[in-house]
Amino acid sequence: MASKSRLAKVSLPTDAEPAAELVQWSCREGYVYVPIPPAGSAGHRADKWDVDKWFKALKVELVASGDNMTVRLNDQETGELFAECPLPSDGTPLTTAVEPVVDSSRYFVLRVVDKETGKHAFIGLGFRERNDASGFTTGLDEYRKYLRRKQEAEAMKADFERQESGEGGQHRDYSLKENIVIPLKIGSTKRHEGEGTGAGLSGSKAAEVVVQGVGALKLAPPPAVSKATNGRVAGRSAASTAGQAAVPASGTADSDDTNEWGDFTSSPAS
Repeated sequence: MASKSRLAKVSLPTDAEPAAELVQWSCREGYVYVPIPPAGSAGHRADKWDVDKWFKALKVELVASGDNMTVRLNDQETGELFAECPLPSDGTPLTTAVEPVVDSSRYFVLRVVDKETGKHAFIGLGFRERNDASGFTTGLDEYRKYLRRKQEAEAMKADFERQESGEGGQHRDYSLKENIVIPLKIGSTKRHEGEGTGAGLSGSKAAEVVVQGVGALKLAPPPAVSKATNGRVAGRSAASTAGQAAVPASGTADSDDTNEWGDFTSSPAS
């Protein structure tokens, strides 16, 4: 009986799965005030809370998950969740979720939300140390800057896509246009004086040498040519005497040529 093959089931991550959480900032001790008086015309004031009578001391964390951030309040001993304040990431001002009071830098009003029911409530949050309050404010500012950079990047991307598709403006053409001259410089053709041979002479100098002929080369003139007598050569041929000295004026041509060249009709031994 043939066995049936089975495919292993592989679970792939989906968009529905929550992103990993990362604690950006935490403080061991924060004080929660519940309930708080309603805000006045200028805003919330901490001096109306009776700050020495807090409801509970909790651990405060700024937790990032993807592009979202939440102010999380946990029990100091057990770590059990007490309340969460999600920060808006859609361009809504962060002060709608975390609002500082007008009379102190260490107290804030949080808008906490119940995930199951979606109901929300406003509670007070205070820090004993100013350094803790400053760290909390810095974490909020960093998240605000991140959202602004993200929005700018998305706007630039959308603008680039519109330009590439030709929507909302002229389509960008990166091809080379016609009648564009691109100069190319490949080394230097200038030669120094004295380099090379006659091939390096300029056109005017070469023409001058051609016009002047052999005289321009400053060679000695060929010897005088006389008729041959008794089968002996009277003088050297012009082709074989180029560059040699002329025949001296003293003495006869026959005697000089006879002594130098000898008799072509017989060998010296005869």
